[in-house]
Amino acid sequence: MRSNGMSRRHRQSARRHFRNGHRAAALRAITAGGLYLSKAAPSIAAAAERCGSNRLYVKAAIVLLQSENMTLRTNVLEGTTPLQGAAKAIKQLGALVHAYRRASAADRVAFAKTVGPTVLFDTSLVPAL
Repeated sequence: MRSNGMSRRHRQSARRHFRNGHRAAALRAITAGGLYLSKAAPSIAAAAERCGSNRLYVKAAIVLLQSENMTLRTNVLEGTTPLQGAAKAIKQLGALVHAYRRASAADRVAFAKTVGPTVLFDTSLVPAL
């Protein structure tokens, strides 16, 4: 307490935001996102509540989980990349991966015919090799 009766706010240590080397808020959100995606929680709000997170963070974690990008996930957990920034950057890839995983073999063939096998090969497979 200061002499005028007002307390002085001190800057909190960043260490309080980490648990066992992981960003605590990101870990809670990713855990909640996993609960929601595995249907162990009926809604995003329920998953967030169960893990002590919030809906916006859980939505961002779901995007990150659906992208299946383990490097980015590790960066988020280590605190080098903000969760919401990572989700914004990876959102399109996450949607594409999620749609591909859910598509049937017939849907994948129809997609290849629509885009064109040569275009698909030259723009997706060749750069990945």
